[in-house]
Amino acid sequence: MKKTFFALLLLSNIFLLKAQSVSTETERLNEVMITPFAFFAPALDVSYERLLNEDWGIGINVMADFSSNDDSDESNVMTSQFSPYARMYFGNGFAKGFFVEAFVPITSSKDWYSYNDSDGYYHSGRKNNTTVGLGIGLGGKWVVKRNLIFEISGGVARRFGMDDKKYDSTFTGIGMLGIGYRF
Repeated sequence: MKKTFFALLLLSNIFLLKAQSVSTETERLNEVMITPFAFFAPALDVSYERLLNEDWGIGINVMADFSSNDDSDESNVMTSQFSPYARMYFGNGFAKGFFVEAFVPITSSKDWYSYNDSDGYYHSGRKNNTTVGLGIGLGGKWVVKRNLIFEISGGVARRFGMDDKKYDSTFTGIGMLGIGYRF
């Protein structure tokens, strides 16, 4: 199934190649975007993208949670996630419209643990845990006057490298309902 998907993706890229190319000298190649809804929660969700040409871009998305990490709370809170990504655009125009992306989330979290040792003592606390994953997403991007950008996107990824699966989810995701600027 995965091989078929990647073969179709490669074939669609070959068929979408155009004989004429858009000059990148007149286009702005950098974008910064933020999710304004993150200000209502103690969180931050920003991304930076470098446009390689009219069909491809690479970038990084950063999500950080600034909520209280009280050690007495047994909930597992993701504290940060860095997700480098590569995007392929299918819209008319320079890097806008519908896109698909592949991303690699690097997630850092503080996970609750508890156990009884061989002497019968009870131990509990928080442990830092870092995982790496692989994911795919899709979305849409609109560029309006004065290089203002609106984006809606989302994706899901499988995380690897977790030592205690009792409290961790094997899946993570990214999402952007944002506004930004192309420069």
